This record gives sequence, C-alpha cells and structure tokens, in this order.
Amino acid sequence: ILHVHSSIPTMAPAISIRTEVRIKAPVTEVWIKLIDTSTWPDWNSLVPRAEISDTPPDSNKTVLALGCRCHFTVMINGTNRPSTQKVTVFDVPEDGHPGPRIYRITWVIDDYPSILFRTERFNELEEVAGENGPECIYRTGEDQSGPLAYVVKMLFGKAVDQGIRAWPNELKTYIEQKEVSSESRQVE
Repeated sequence: ILHVHSSIPTMAPAISIRTEVRIKAPVTEVWIKLIDTSTWPDWNSLVPRAEISDTPPDSNKTVLALGCRCHFTVMINGTNRPSTQKVTVFDVPEDGHPGPRIYRITWVIDDYPSILFRTERFNELEEVAGENGPECIYRTGEDQSGPLAYVVKMLFGKAVDQGIRAWPNELKTYIEQKEVSSESRQVE
C-alpha cells in the first residue's frame, strides 16, 4: 500500500468550538440522555428535534448508534434549519475496562459534498469521582471547514458558538434537576 503525504498544509477550520462541564451524575446516566434523542426536546435548545434513519433493523429509532443518519432540526436565530448528520464514532467502554471510563460519540454533516462543507461534532463523557458519588466530565466541540463554513461563520457564527456552548450546560441542568427531584421524592 502506497501512502502519499501531501506537503500542502491543511486549512484550519473556519469554526472551532470546544467546551466542557462537570455533571454530578453517573456517566452512564448522562450517556443515555445524550444518545437518546427523545429526551432532547426537554433540554436541548440547539437541536430540539432529531429523527433517526438508516439504523439496523433491531435498533431503537430514538437512540443514536454507529452509522445511523439523523435529521436534526437546528434552531439558529429563532429559525428551524434542517441538517442531516451521520454518526461516525460510537465508543462505549466495556465493563471492567481498566483506567478511566470514557464514552465517545461523533457525528459529521451528511448533506453536503465534503469539498464544500465539513463538520465534525464530538462528544466525550469521562467518569470521575465526586464528593458524593460518581460524576462525569462532558467535553464537546465542533469544527466546521470548507468554503461554506465561512458563510456559516459570517451569517450564524455567534449563534452556532452559543448553541454548542449551551448544549452541555443544558444537559447538566436537566440531569442534575432530575437528580434533585428524585432525591426529594425519596425523602418524602
């Protein structure tokens, strides 16, 4: 196999966003809410609706899986914008896995030729110990490149940045409020 390495430098993404938040809940609970798109209307203001297609026949039509395509309804500046994404990474650590348990899911835009517009959205959940039990760190971000990425940046850059940065905080609030609600019901 011949591997050709180009001397042409790759262009930096037009949009590159990174953010993280610590969530006071077990990593598995956060993972389930992240990949189950039926929960998104309850907490996700950027993508309040997602319809999954192209999944294996025996899979759940609301839970993201490797290779599935998902039709997102993205809310940008008060307007619904459709976007088709494809899950390209779906890593779940095996039980008994040594070291930190890290869950990963990544999706890429699937409705444009990559020469025009490429996006990659990564999500990573890492199990960590908290003062009152297991917690997790949620890291997420997105890169957008190609000629259309500059148009997106010019027209919607601030809204995209705000939406992606809000995403983990909205999930954190949703999960931690559920935890508080269930704890108060147990006390009663």
